[in-house]
Amino acid sequence: MTFRGIVTAVLGATVWSCAASTALAAPAIRGVAIEQSLEAEPIPAPPADVPLVARLAIDRHVFDGSSASTAWDRLQERLKIYQSSHVAVLLALGTFPSADADVEAWRQFLRLVAERCSGAVVAYQIGAVAAGEEHDVNRYVYLLKLAAVQLRTVESTAVVVQGPIPPGSVEWEARVFAAGAGPYIDAVAIDGLPSSAGPMTTVIEKEKPSGLAIIGPVHLPADPAQAAARFVETRTRALGTFVHVVAYDGEPAAIAAALSAARRIADLIAADLVTLDERAAVLRFTQAERDVTPSVAHTLLYSLTGFDTFLVYGPAAGATIDLEISVANATNPMVRDLLAGTTQKPLRSQTDGAGKRLRFTLPLADHPLVLDFNFGIGDTYILTSEAQKESLPRVEEIIFRYRQAQAAQDAALENYIAHVRIEQHFHPSPADPSYNIVTENRLFADRVGVEWEELSFELNGAKWTANRPAFPLVQPEKVLSLPLDLRLNEDYTYRLDGVEPVSGRPAFVIRFDPVDARRALYRGTVWIDRRSFVRLKVQAVETKLAGPVVSNDETQIYAEAGGLPGRPAWLMNHLVSKQVFLIAGRSVLVERELHFTDVSLNVPDFNAVRTSARASNRIMYRDTDQGVRYLVKKGETRVVSNQMTTSARAFALGADVDPSFDYPLPIGGLDILDFNFLNRDMQLALLYGGVIALGNLQHPNLWGGKFDASIDFFGLAVKSNDDVFDALGRRSGERVNRIPVATGVNIGYQVTPFHKLTGHYELHYDAYFRDPTTAAGFAIPSDTATNGEGAGYEFRRRGYSATANVAAYQRTKWTSWGTGADFDADARAYTKYDIGLSKDFVFKTFHTIHLNATYFGGRRLDRFSMYQFGLFDATRMHGVPSAVRFAELAMLRGSYSFNLFEQYRFDLFLDQASGRDPRIDDGWHEVTGTGVRLNLRAPRNKILLLKPL
Repeated sequence: MTFRGIVTAVLGATVWSCAASTALAAPAIRGVAIEQSLEAEPIPAPPADVPLVARLAIDRHVFDGSSASTAWDRLQERLKIYQSSHVAVLLALGTFPSADADVEAWRQFLRLVAERCSGAVVAYQIGAVAAGEEHDVNRYVYLLKLAAVQLRTVESTAVVVQGPIPPGSVEWEARVFAAGAGPYIDAVAIDGLPSSAGPMTTVIEKEKPSGLAIIGPVHLPADPAQAAARFVETRTRALGTFVHVVAYDGEPAAIAAALSAARRIADLIAADLVTLDERAAVLRFTQAERDVTPSVAHTLLYSLTGFDTFLVYGPAAGATIDLEISVANATNPMVRDLLAGTTQKPLRSQTDGAGKRLRFTLPLADHPLVLDFNFGIGDTYILTSEAQKESLPRVEEIIFRYRQAQAAQDAALENYIAHVRIEQHFHPSPADPSYNIVTENRLFADRVGVEWEELSFELNGAKWTANRPAFPLVQPEKVLSLPLDLRLNEDYTYRLDGVEPVSGRPAFVIRFDPVDARRALYRGTVWIDRRSFVRLKVQAVETKLAGPVVSNDETQIYAEAGGLPGRPAWLMNHLVSKQVFLIAGRSVLVERELHFTDVSLNVPDFNAVRTSARASNRIMYRDTDQGVRYLVKKGETRVVSNQMTTSARAFALGADVDPSFDYPLPIGGLDILDFNFLNRDMQLALLYGGVIALGNLQHPNLWGGKFDASIDFFGLAVKSNDDVFDALGRRSGERVNRIPVATGVNIGYQVTPFHKLTGHYELHYDAYFRDPTTAAGFAIPSDTATNGEGAGYEFRRRGYSATANVAAYQRTKWTSWGTGADFDADARAYTKYDIGLSKDFVFKTFHTIHLNATYFGGRRLDRFSMYQFGLFDATRMHGVPSAVRFAELAMLRGSYSFNLFEQYRFDLFLDQASGRDPRIDDGWHEVTGTGVRLNLRAPRNKILLLKPL
């Protein structure tokens, strides 16, 4: 078996558990590292509060042959010394074997090291690469994974460190991560100085945001004073960066001087520090009223463990320097000299009226100094991860840091262009197929606003790039006060609810609610990155919406979209929303997704590109304070149009083939949907087909916005046949002809964005006639009006729709009919109720599976009030005639919609019902219905819909 075959067998058994545990484990190593070997004297016991690491290098060849026993004894003795003096050990295991034949022996050595050093070693460093060496990436990553598996199999909590690698091998390291190394390592060791590691740490932080970097060794001069100065300068420069450990080497006296200086900086080394954007803090250094900020080395830091703020500054020319800065909670500013170990107050301190704009005169030295804004206030640092979990900053501090980070990005980001794919999916009713709408767009955003051009439009798979059919523009109104918005910081109350990861990055979880419940605002949760204070995710529910949109539940995901000067840009890259619309007096759930790709930041010719888009004949939109509006051409320019497309019309042409009619029922006319009927903020839904008419007139926003009202109407101009079927078929002589007319009033109350209560009144009038085949002894029912009052409940969220309804009916006149055997005088009043659940599953955009389960029941239902399967009944089944009827019914309806060749949309239906008719027997009878529907593009910008009714 080859080397790769042997390794594959080993990896196969444990690769999953290793990768999973590595991905979840947080690196538990931080501080100052001292280079060590078994031949050198052990590091002296460090000061108690200095987090010290011994990077102990061992040569695996020493652990072979006759010297193996002595080498193992020396290693165990050294580990015991470090354990007793509380020095963490990073075991450096050198390079990978150069020959494949040596891999198996190397693998066994790694496992033996892990077994013998278990519990005494914090981290293992593997895969050293010397400057100028070129390693094959695939082989290197393969061995890196193999080593991580061996070490983690024995000790799952150990930190796995790759390297050391040269600081200049940035491109090579990016390829190492691209080959899949990330889940197997926790940190990367860089062989160089902190000043040279910037590009490499940027790659590591991007590919492994939960990891860390180790830099060094930094050689310390032999002179103790110079060694201490070198230590303070290099270790302070690494504060707040991705470098958590800086390694040093030198003579024993130099090491001792560095450790003595480390005690004075221990709180900063041990703290989880992040770098704050100085532009957000409006930081400014001046001397003699001249701005010298660019010439003064400085770093603004914030502690995620102690929640303190620090400014490391200098060295700089002169004796003093003036500072202006905006910092929250500057309780006790003090200047700390980390080299001398002294502290002093700033030479001058002033604050503005709000206490956040600070002005200082600070001393200067020939080495870095630290302005500690919270000196001596409480515990300055926390060492344990348990304490970090329990102790969190105040929510006001997090919001302040977020606003600073967002302001800095806003200042640096002038514009951007992105490709946006917008998908919308909705289902009008349980018996209808889904509608899938997809548009491809190019978005233009600058400091003035956002607009975009529509590149293509797809409806159920039929695609247009120009001259598409008109489609109603209905969306949630613009919410003027967004959560965490810089301009409106008092519109919301905020509550910190812990820390949890988002895309592998620890984030503060903050709940927010509007202060004024009467306004159209959001409520929900925002996840803010714990290190950079950028927004990672928002889940929000829009409140106080005006119809026809009654609720809007959004989840926004943010990601790095590119680089800006001195910082990455974080922009939304994915949005998912569940919106409930009031359409034709009914609630319809619309699922929307937006995907942002191909983002270009600060585009030099932004105005020219946007002007070119405006000059085209494509449809364009602008996001305004009143919502999304069309940006229409007017001469050579474009203007915002408030004349939105709010209606759609279609020809209805076909025939209903049903035994209920003596001949196919012709349907020819119009199908109209108007969201602004008569310009009165009302909706009209109407199907007029010559011999049949049904529709709904709705006002979606009444009495403060919580209520809606609508009127239903239905009429049939021809007689329908009402037959009775039993096990032997149609009963002879019992046919009755019927002409129905109905109207009704519906009232809805939106309790919350997801819960709704409804009430309705119905008025039916049924005229009954004798058919030529009706037996002479069979009495025709009396013409009657029927009054019905009912109530309902709806829940719609996360793609689910649950409904429940009950209604009581009373006939105004009900005399004996038929032969009298089936007549029940008590059936003059009857009750109906139902409960249902629906869910859509959308995949590959134009593939949708819809499932609906509903139970229908009632009391005192007779032949003329039972559930039937008519074309416009709530119990409709595809391919089942309306003459089939049950007093109790359980239904499962499903449909699968898919697209072929971007031209043909097929909808397949499968309906299954189980019903019971107590007039015949008490058994349940199965009914199966199937159907198919096709729609495709037609000439003259039309869509042709073909479906058997």
